[in-house]
Amino acid sequence: MQKLGFPAMKSFDQLRSLPGSAKTYFFSTRPPQDSVSSGSFSNLKLTAEKLVKDQAAMRTDLELANCKLKKSMEHVYALEEKLQSAFNENAKLRVRQKEDEKLWRGLESKFSSTKTLCDQLTETLQHLASQVQDAEKDKGFFETKFNTSSEAINSLNQQMRDMSLRLDAAKEEITSRDKELEELKLEKQHKEMFYQTERCGTASLIEKKDAVITELETTAAERKLKIEKLNSQLEKLHLELTTKEDEVIHLVSIQEKLEKEKTNVQLSSDELFEKLVRSEQEVKKLDELVHYLIAELTELDKKNLTFKEKFDKLSGLYDTHFMLLRKDRDLASDRAQRSFDQLQGELFRVAAEKEALESSGNELSEKIVELQNDKESLISQLSGVRCSASQTIDKLEFEAKGLVLKNAETESVISKLKEEIDTLLESVRTSEDKKKELSIKLSSLEIESKDKYEKLQADAQRQVGELETLQKESESHQLQADLLAKEVNQLQTIIEEKGHLILQCNENEKNINQQIIKDKELLATAETKLAEAKKQYDLMLESKQLELSRHLKELSQRNDQAINEIRRKYDVEKHEIINSEKDKVEKIIKELSTKYDKGLSDCKEESKRQLLTIQEEHSSRILNIREEHESKELNLKAKYDQELRQNQIQAENELKEVHTDINS
Repeated sequence: MQKLGFPAMKSFDQLRSLPGSAKTYFFSTRPPQDSVSSGSFSNLKLTAEKLVKDQAAMRTDLELANCKLKKSMEHVYALEEKLQSAFNENAKLRVRQKEDEKLWRGLESKFSSTKTLCDQLTETLQHLASQVQDAEKDKGFFETKFNTSSEAINSLNQQMRDMSLRLDAAKEEITSRDKELEELKLEKQHKEMFYQTERCGTASLIEKKDAVITELETTAAERKLKIEKLNSQLEKLHLELTTKEDEVIHLVSIQEKLEKEKTNVQLSSDELFEKLVRSEQEVKKLDELVHYLIAELTELDKKNLTFKEKFDKLSGLYDTHFMLLRKDRDLASDRAQRSFDQLQGELFRVAAEKEALESSGNELSEKIVELQNDKESLISQLSGVRCSASQTIDKLEFEAKGLVLKNAETESVISKLKEEIDTLLESVRTSEDKKKELSIKLSSLEIESKDKYEKLQADAQRQVGELETLQKESESHQLQADLLAKEVNQLQTIIEEKGHLILQCNENEKNINQQIIKDKELLATAETKLAEAKKQYDLMLESKQLELSRHLKELSQRNDQAINEIRRKYDVEKHEIINSEKDKVEKIIKELSTKYDKGLSDCKEESKRQLLTIQEEHSSRILNIREEHESKELNLKAKYDQELRQNQIQAENELKEVHTDINS
């Protein structure tokens, strides 16, 4: 920016110095007795008016460029606000992501607890299966004993039949064998005793079997109660799984919303990046245009220098003309009076033109300052229009053509002045006799003209002082423009840093999405495993229930067939035993229900405590994250303020060095 700014400053300083020098030459070389100077002043006035019109057109173009620059700066501020909103949204997304991670951790802990419960259920099922197997073994043992007892009863029945046959034979032989009857009676008594003992043993065995059957019935009832409890627990687990599935669906919907918001943020960041690239390209184009304008301004400076040289030649011619007029004072009195009157009129015209030129000079100096400000705005401009630049180039070419025409006009004026000098020489030769009379009048006129000339010099010095103050103000404006350019560069660097941060945020979001996808896959595998375990558990329960029902039916049928006769005798005892056992079972069920209720209440209290601890940890982590974020923001602000101060100090040092270089 400095390389672009300082040549333009030098050219503007040259432009400022030219009007002042032209004015000093003009006032110092003004011929007090020239009758043809009014034409040159009119030509200069026309050229000044043309320059004023051209500068007004340039000013309108520069105002349009300023308006466009303001719009572009507003657009840049809007983009910065959007970037800030995008950063805020990214921070919110990060907080949500952390909350989601905590929820995922809670879900994982819940899944681990459900897995432990499933393992416990499988262990209980295995224990039940082992108990069922033991019951089947007991059943087989009792069946073998029952078969042995039935065989013994059958053998006894056969013996009874044999005894009846023997009794028939004995009745036939009663008469002949009384002794044998007595022996047979003794044997019969022995056999009856043996039969009674065996009958008592069978009765005790039957009672034992009844007790075992009652125990089996109680165990079956207890198992049914346990199965019902397990079914209730399974229903609770199903409800918990449904709630967890709903939570997972809710989390998936939240994740989809976050992904949509992330895509929107990425699109907005891409649009901002494209707009920044476009603005940089437009800035480069404007820099090229500024270089082109600087080259054209240097060419105009050269043309102004040539014009200045020609003007110096004209002033030399005016000096020679004055010398000739001072030497040749012997003009005719009539011609002198006429020329004196003409000179007075010309002096009034010159004074009026001087005031007009002073006003035009002030206007030109103000316009030069405005042009400098406009140029500085063009240097710091971010988006420009080529049409306005092409129009300004055409206008500058038109001005160059006008300057060429002005040079031609000045040459024609010089030729006319030479012709007039020749005519004046001829008139001087004719008016040698009247020099003495006009010398007194001319001396008085010279004194008056010297007084007026001194006044004009004082006015010119005042104008020079005003021009110097204007130059100082323009230098201060240029310093402000350089500072603005540096701030624009700093803003560009900040925007680039923001772009890098946005890219880093996008990469972090991609990594987080990958982790979420992995967690989803793990969830899906866990859900499939749970579903398979549920199916296997249901199948195991159904198969075992069917087997138990079959075994119980078979046992009941066999026992009913074998023990119907015996139960009729012992119904009262069984009812009493059943009532007592029912009371015991009810007591056991009440104790178990109280134990389970206590366990459930303890589990609920522990879950509540864990939830409270998790909530406290969550709140503490959120507070820590907020404090870290605030500390980071404060550090960034402090760093940004330090960088701004350092840049300001560097800019001030550079400006001081530039001032020292310019002054030297």
